[in-house]
Amino acid sequence: MTKSTYCAIIGDITRSRDLPNRATIQRRFLRSLEQVNAEFADAIVSDFRFRVTEGDSFEGLLNHPALSYRFTRRIREHMEPVPFTIGIGAGTLSTAPGRNVDAVDGEAFHRARAALDLARKRKQEVLFDLESPSLALLNALVGLMEKERGRLTPRQREVVRWMDVLDNQAAVARKLKISQPAVSKVLNVPTIRKLSEAEQVLGDFLRGWPHGVL
Repeated sequence: MTKSTYCAIIGDITRSRDLPNRATIQRRFLRSLEQVNAEFADAIVSDFRFRVTEGDSFEGLLNHPALSYRFTRRIREHMEPVPFTIGIGAGTLSTAPGRNVDAVDGEAFHRARAALDLARKRKQEVLFDLESPSLALLNALVGLMEKERGRLTPRQREVVRWMDVLDNQAAVARKLKISQPAVSKVLNVPTIRKLSEAEQVLGDFLRGWPHGVL
């Protein structure tokens, strides 16, 4: 019988010990994880937990990689401008799945840790490790997306974030107290359009894993 596959996500705050007000950031991190645990509850197998280790880290388990990149983007949006390095791994488990991430292990976590180590070496924000002939293309696409996203202004990132949440330009305009044409203008910036297209391609691939190809 084929074993079920899952998606582990492990990440840490980059150079957390060097950040000012580290204790304040840690408290904010705890609140942010509570929010994303609630937002992604339907996809979470093991709740995402915060740890104060050599660096301030978190890990958890999703039932599939389909929402993994969106999860990482959401946690980073909650924590901006705090920098993160994140590894995403997909594979089987060697233990029974459960809400307590400390009691779960297996291939998915091993791959996530390997991806995190490689992301640190490459100085890349997010890196995947999963069984796919398209893995190199996947990580190249994510690397380009992260670089382009880093060039957006704070206002552009805010509009994109709320558009993801509300999915309605008029609602975003009300939320940010700007005009709907101002929202439309931001969303039509070529870089943002290309990022939206790239994230759609990425999402289609992840939803189709392990059979999808880029």
